[in-house]
Amino acid sequence: MNTRSSPSSTAPLAIVTGASSGIGKATATALAHAGYRTLLIARREDRLRELAAQLSAHQPSVALPLDLEDAAIIEETIANALSVHGPADVLINNAGASICKPMLWQSMEDHHRIMQVHYFAAVQMIHATLPVMLDRGKGHLINIASMSTKMGPWGHSAYAAAKCALVSLTQTMAMDYAGKGVHFSYVNPGLVQTEFFDNPGYEVLEPILKKRGIPPEKVAKAIVKLLKKPRLEVCIPRLYRILDLFKAISPQWAHRIVAKGSKPQK
Repeated sequence: MNTRSSPSSTAPLAIVTGASSGIGKATATALAHAGYRTLLIARREDRLRELAAQLSAHQPSVALPLDLEDAAIIEETIANALSVHGPADVLINNAGASICKPMLWQSMEDHHRIMQVHYFAAVQMIHATLPVMLDRGKGHLINIASMSTKMGPWGHSAYAAAKCALVSLTQTMAMDYAGKGVHFSYVNPGLVQTEFFDNPGYEVLEPILKKRGIPPEKVAKAIVKLLKKPRLEVCIPRLYRILDLFKAISPQWAHRIVAKGSKPQK
């Protein structure tokens, strides 16, 4: 479908979490232009509704304010939404939260919160959407992970651990449901220029972000491409896949490279 097609209530439906800014907003926008209806999920209702209004010029878009830290309401909320808007063709688990501090400066509450948003909420979203995808024999589930899953960078103990769990989940589901018509993918972006870096502690990484950060639209473009040509893993930029080679040759070598590139300079 192209951007000139008229809005259609029968267009495929994509759910995007963390849609109020950054990668989520850019991805939802790219999907609407590609002909997808969108169900936008995030906490910031005003931003969601503004974005939904903009995207509805291309395809129907619905704002669904939802705090993914509130585990008790996620599955019921999604089930109710899908009963109105129909089954999801695409689920993109993108919502994120983090802090950037050495491990002992991260409290247990920090670890629980980050694991809930990145991993447990994604599992709940999957429970709410995957059964129908399997019944229909089609669909695509995309989890937004991180290059930190290759080698945990400085200050990201909780974040990297949660993203590693998300990657392992995706890999396992791809085996569990192979041949069922549903695709499973995870995307590993590098540094992306988003509000994510407004989280506590990230000011120390500002020089690195200015030097190596990529626009969220680049990630969104890769995600739309992934829907057309499914793959298990995508790294953005692609060059970063070389870290796998470094790890295969010497994990210690890879560790030194990541440490040098992520640790704040004194």
